[in-house]
Amino acid sequence: MDMDCLVQRNKAIFAIRLAEKASFYLQVDNQNIVKEALLLCWEWIETEIALGEELYFFLDNEENRFTLLQEFEEDSIKISAWNCIIDAIAILSRMAYEKMGQRFFPEAIEIVDDSTFSHMISALIFCNDTEKDFIASVYDACLKEQQDTATIH
Repeated sequence: MDMDCLVQRNKAIFAIRLAEKASFYLQVDNQNIVKEALLLCWEWIETEIALGEELYFFLDNEENRFTLLQEFEEDSIKISAWNCIIDAIAILSRMAYEKMGQRFFPEAIEIVDDSTFSHMISALIFCNDTEKDFIASVYDACLKEQQDTATIH
């Protein structure tokens, strides 16, 4: 999958869709926290308002930070699901910070680039090898939406 073929909006949609899928591998209480973060991601896609810090907060706060929840997890599939989710939130956080014109990022966000997508994809496939088909269909849908939008304009 060549992420360079997707514009930023579709990269964001791709990341969110994979994180939504990964969240099903978590316990219900954790699914709810992830859902809250992903709703904020969708809000950013629609509005592009300054949400970089709010998204980053899900990764690094005292109570429910995703990295801490992952750290206490013992099941390797759930750890991998967290990897996918954390990557997606980090990607969207980076996009939001950049849209705000920020040049310096929190350390965890500083390392985010298009290679993060490969890590996210591998993490979801680790949860279940059959996710390859889901990932391909999401990528194809993002690519098609982008091509359809280009045709209209």
